[in-house]
Amino acid sequence: ESPPCVQLLHCVRFDEGIRGGESTFADAIRIAEILRERDPAAFDTLSRVPATFQKIHYDRPDPVHIEYRRPHIEVNHRGDVVNVFWAPAFEGPLEAPQGDVEEYYRAYRVFAGIAEEDSVRIAFRLAPGDLVSFSNRRMLHGRNSFSESAGSVRHLQGAYLSAETFINRLRVLQNSAGDGPKMLSGVQIARCGNGDFS
Repeated sequence: ESPPCVQLLHCVRFDEGIRGGESTFADAIRIAEILRERDPAAFDTLSRVPATFQKIHYDRPDPVHIEYRRPHIEVNHRGDVVNVFWAPAFEGPLEAPQGDVEEYYRAYRVFAGIAEEDSVRIAFRLAPGDLVSFSNRRMLHGRNSFSESAGSVRHLQGAYLSAETFINRLRVLQNSAGDGPKMLSGVQIARCGNGDFS
């Protein structure tokens, strides 16, 4: 699925000679809600105008050419933000009606500015052996700049899981451990994030 829902980042090596390089994370759904509060027109634009995302690599052993279009912000039937698709490194040319182009780029800059605010970001240094997993449709992740002394290495390995694979395994584990999922008044209480992987 594009983009994959669950991302795993494993810190293989992070030598003491590396200065900086902390991993950064921000809750994209919170950023979208802040955008809705501060600039409703920008929120409307980013939840309506489809952006282009692409991953094109013909120069590797297993060539890939993936392209899809969707708005950056996905809302459900109640207007709740359920997914955010924000991947500047994988964005392609905008294919939108002329009347939406200027407003799209204005809204894009506002969202990007909020994403850089300290109030929505955390940063920490991973240690060798650390593994972080998160919803790739909710969390924005990156890293701070870094410098290295001779011979120092910073090596993180990433992997992805589809939502279906993850939820399937979660259900199997819940239902095969003990009496199955814990219930409260007939409602399953074990939750994964906001539980909305649509």
